Amino acid sequence: MNKNADLIFHKRIKLLPQNLEVAREIEQKHGVSSVISKILAARNYQCDQVLADYLNPTLQNSLPNPDQLKNLTAAGELICEIVKKNQSIAICCDFDVDGLTGASQVKAFFDELNISSEVFVPDRFKEGYGLNQKMIEDSKAAGHGLIICIDYGTTNIKELELARAYGIKTIVVDHHHASQNPPADVFVNPEQAGCGFAGKVLCSAGLAWYLLIILKKSLILVKPKVKEIDLREYLDLASLGTICDMVPLTGVNRVIAQKGLEQLTDSKRLGIQALKKVIGIKGPVQGHHVGFGFGPRINAAGRMMSGQMIIKLLTTKQEEEAKKIATRLDKLNQDRQEVEAKIKERAKQLINQSATIPHGLTVWGDNYHTGVIGIVAQRLAESFYRPAIVMGKDQGKLKGSVRGIPGFSVVGALAELSSFFDKFGGHTGAGGFTLKENNPEELAIAFDQVCKKNLETVELVPSIKADTIVDFSELDLKLCEDLKSLAPFGMANPGAQLMIQNLRVRDISLLKNNHLKVTLTDGKKYLTGFLWQTARHPALFPGAAVEIVCKPEVNEFNGNLSVQLNIQACQSSPNK
Repeated sequence: MNKNADLIFHKRIKLLPQNLEVAREIEQKHGVSSVISKILAARNYQCDQVLADYLNPTLQNSLPNPDQLKNLTAAGELICEIVKKNQSIAICCDFDVDGLTGASQVKAFFDELNISSEVFVPDRFKEGYGLNQKMIEDSKAAGHGLIICIDYGTTNIKELELARAYGIKTIVVDHHHASQNPPADVFVNPEQAGCGFAGKVLCSAGLAWYLLIILKKSLILVKPKVKEIDLREYLDLASLGTICDMVPLTGVNRVIAQKGLEQLTDSKRLGIQALKKVIGIKGPVQGHHVGFGFGPRINAAGRMMSGQMIIKLLTTKQEEEAKKIATRLDKLNQDRQEVEAKIKERAKQLINQSATIPHGLTVWGDNYHTGVIGIVAQRLAESFYRPAIVMGKDQGKLKGSVRGIPGFSVVGALAELSSFFDKFGGHTGAGGFTLKENNPEELAIAFDQVCKKNLETVELVPSIKADTIVDFSELDLKLCEDLKSLAPFGMANPGAQLMIQNLRVRDISLLKNNHLKVTLTDGKKYLTGFLWQTARHPALFPGAAVEIVCKPEVNEFNGNLSVQLNIQACQSSPNK
């Protein structure tokens, strides 16, 4: 048996500070239940306009003014100039959900107005991330008068200078860190100095939707048909990027996400309709449908093949083409899952062969598919609660993806290791690089040392923060319905984490060798709970006294509705 095979991290339970006076005020003034009010108070909401907008977000009252987004008006004016000259436009975007849905919005908008445009998506395997010289050369050859970059461009100095040398105008619409402004004709990025629009939280798909708002005003004299366009219908795509790009689902993002889910439910877009069919969505579209249904399939294109097919899917007017692409995406996603599972299992075996778990995990293989190494790195970081590097070979060089844990800066660690890389980049939680020389063993040693140093003050056991304590008797269908008022869930707005104390385990069973099914009781009531991706837990055995943190969910079986518990953490009860 591998020495680390039984090493399983179980989250410690921590209760958020309970602001009970504020909770009572929220309950009285906003008419929400006591449980909802305690959750909101624990998340530091007060009885103010911010909370009012959170509980009842509207497009009319809850969105910041587009004029406050630095250079957005200038972007609209430049596009208007290009359209007046009857010049075509290139739209260059990233190959992930955020970039693709942002570009698809702009492309679909231009198509509605018969504005000639072409979308360029970099090939992950041949060209890598970001704007590249070939896109500029192809734009010049096609005679495009303007290049709009979406979800990158902030750091593409050389490429933008090349476009300028060719006489091509450029607009960058991005949300990544801006240490300096790029040489674009117009730079739209909340991160730039003097902006900070909406708290710097919008992703590129959200910024693209704001670009459409300003274009509807700018193009009114040139394209009178623009006044017939209902921009609410573009929120389906904006919400996909917003939810999948893991930006905080508060403020403006909450509005875009919530109203976008409504649009996804009734979307007229043929590509969205086709995706809903292959995913199996029949009722209202919810946040988890985006995170676990739309997102993985859209990302599968760029990870396994080409993101270009997503642009076609989301802008096509041909039903058969939409069905064909959606079916292909579903298959690509299945392929991605299989490849990911194989690499992840092999990586875990390599780590478990070590005498001890390293401070920083590093695994690699010449046959590791570079389209999934980021996902595998994330899974390893979650499983072992250590920063993780996974590398695969691409065009003769090892490329790596890095994922961290709370309290650890990935981009900071990469900066310390910069001598190993041809290029690298990222942010606090994730990053990537191309290895200068194929010396992964040396990098692994250096990464472990950097992690050891930087993790000295970090608690190396994961924890979960419970919003509030509820009584077992409160876990009913009404509470499940009440909790929907907090949706959509995501970054900075997770699903409610409820703590229940003084429970007993009646029985426990293992499902598919990988999940635990538990029957819990307070002595009066029995409910079933599930610990997913957990084959064993030291606190769980028949008769054990436990306390848990869970998300109550509605289970429907044979037309009957009941409450079941999605258990997030469990520990022995201190009162046993």
